[in-house]
Amino acid sequence: MVNVAENIVIRPAVRSDCAEIFRLIKELAEFEKMPNAVKITQETLEKDGFESKPPMWKAFVAEVKDQDEAKKDDLVGQVVGIASYFISYHTFSGYRIFLEQLYVTKSFQTKYNLEQKLYDTVAKAGVELNCAQIDWFCLSWNPARNFYEKLGAINITEKEDWNVYRLDKETMVQISSK
Repeated sequence: MVNVAENIVIRPAVRSDCAEIFRLIKELAEFEKMPNAVKITQETLEKDGFESKPPMWKAFVAEVKDQDEAKKDDLVGQVVGIASYFISYHTFSGYRIFLEQLYVTKSFQTKYNLEQKLYDTVAKAGVELNCAQIDWFCLSWNPARNFYEKLGAINITEKEDWNVYRLDKETMVQISSK
């Protein structure tokens, strides 16, 4: 657990955080102009993160702890930021973290430097797990790109000329039924 301020802690997510995590996922989807993109449920998060062996995802959360801050908006126990990730394997370099989501709710985005604290916590976890790299996606219009680049992230789209492709479920079904 990392104390960010007297009233905020960053800690590993637990099952009981899933409702708040799901709320933040939907909030991020709204920000990314994809409000209908969220297809999972809170129950899916619980199953995949806390019943699967190994867990399909992990996360660090920023939680409001202090009563004085909480009284302002009744926020005690509320998760206001998340960095969700999973471990994958890169055949060129070995273990890596894929950072699926780094998001802080709007009212806390300028407070306490939570984005960087969550980012730093994931980087530390990567070192502890002996990962070779951390990868993630960021929309081209998202101002977070500047944040990432200031902290040393490399845009491999520009540097290595990689393109990201995806097969959606419908297409996978079509292919598998041939």
